[in-house]
Amino acid sequence: MIVTEKDLPLDEIGEQYGDMRMVVPRVEQQMLQSLHRYGQMSPVVVCRGAAEGHELIDGFKRLRAGRQIGGMNSLRCRVLEIGARAAKAAMLCLNWVSKGVSDLEEAWVVRSLCREDGLTQVEVGQLLGRDKSWVCRRLWLVEKLSDEVQSQIRLGLVSATLGRELARLPRGNQERVMEASQKHRLGSREVAGLVDVLLQKGREEHEGILHKPRDTLAKHGKWRRELRDDRLSVAGNRILRELSGMALACRRVVSTVGIKGLSELRTGDLTILAQPIGRAQRASRQVIQALEDVLTAAQEERHVSVRESGGTGASGGYPAQGGMVGAEACRGPGDQP
Repeated sequence: MIVTEKDLPLDEIGEQYGDMRMVVPRVEQQMLQSLHRYGQMSPVVVCRGAAEGHELIDGFKRLRAGRQIGGMNSLRCRVLEIGARAAKAAMLCLNWVSKGVSDLEEAWVVRSLCREDGLTQVEVGQLLGRDKSWVCRRLWLVEKLSDEVQSQIRLGLVSATLGRELARLPRGNQERVMEASQKHRLGSREVAGLVDVLLQKGREEHEGILHKPRDTLAKHGKWRRELRDDRLSVAGNRILRELSGMALACRRVVSTVGIKGLSELRTGDLTILAQPIGRAQRASRQVIQALEDVLTAAQEERHVSVRESGGTGASGGYPAQGGMVGAEACRGPGDQP
């Protein structure tokens, strides 16, 4: 494979493969600020497309940011001399190490290789270094989701985590649940509980469920599921529940005050909100300090435990797994198991 580097004008870099990547507004804004402040730190990756053009396969955020910065007319590009199938595979391979692609983005690439390039699931697995069951799961995910939901995910209006939950529903019901989740600002775990309820109820009950989703979740015990770890004391489990609730609240705040949330404010709202924001900021600093103190104490306790047991393992005498009840609920949206 021939690889060269050169500067390419922004308007000569194609986005033929852009539909297989999603926009995450928060990350896009961070990239724009970074590119504006520090310039381009690493080259984007392109391949030669039709008619000697260049198609982007890695660096979509940098390209979009570059087009918003006045005076930036080109990007440094690493040019790969590869075909379309290899280019699609490279989109995933270049991001797997950094975990920069979601399972839905993987699914879009898999579907393109199967449906557009005519590869079998076995051939796609060989090309990507994955087994057939992995390919089959990705195809199932993307082909279960309605076109409108996929469009919302591409634009960054719906998260990939929420998309996975919606895929459990018939395509005809997904958009109504998506709209309800946006209207009531439901988190991914809340949507998961809502989908559980909808799958158990008849269609005639769906309207009432979606009208007041949190009432439905509370009624069916899906909202405030108790977290418990058998290894912890009563006090330890109380802290576990508080930390989980705090993490969920923080994610909601970040989502609410993000780009979309700010765009919905009226003139004068920020002036009124300045004081509550200041109180929340001071409280968050106190929480961070308290958590840092706890982590320091935990590290000291772990070292003492290792010395007393005469062991050298990293676990410090604590079991690595087991004893968890509701462990999945401890993970936030997008958390790795």
